[in-house]
Amino acid sequence: MNTQFWVTVALVVLFTTSGQLVAGEKEEKELQVPKAVLDAFEKAYPNAQEVEFEEETIDGKIFYEIEYKENGKEFEILYDVNGVIVQKEETIDVKNLPDQIVQAINTAYPKATIEEAEKLMKADGTVIGYEVEIKAEGKEYELELDASGKILKTEED
Repeated sequence: MNTQFWVTVALVVLFTTSGQLVAGEKEEKELQVPKAVLDAFEKAYPNAQEVEFEEETIDGKIFYEIEYKENGKEFEILYDVNGVIVQKEETIDVKNLPDQIVQAINTAYPKATIEEAEKLMKADGTVIGYEVEIKAEGKEYELELDASGKILKTEED
């Protein structure tokens, strides 16, 4: 058995025996990650490191976000309760953002500094958009853009 498998097992045991994990902005609560989610993740990402689990509710449905590192990169995978990947996120260097994304940000926030960026993908790896954290005029924002550069959502941090 590989080391990552045992690390994941140890984390699951720790979470289930302690019965508590911070999930999103919710109070601490018991987090039971479904076996289907754990099995799908372990099969697809056997070399994952620094694995963290979080329960999320989106449009009234429960999902499980797994954050991990692999080959020096940071990822987040969103699974439904049946272990089916809904969305993937990969942290990327801001220098690797496509021109249309940078231009859209510069147009909307001319004096912004791009701090962090994530590539949003479907389960098959198709890029569907980007999440970008910026600083502009003393404020911090998180922007969600589609692949063409249209800003879909803006949240002030």
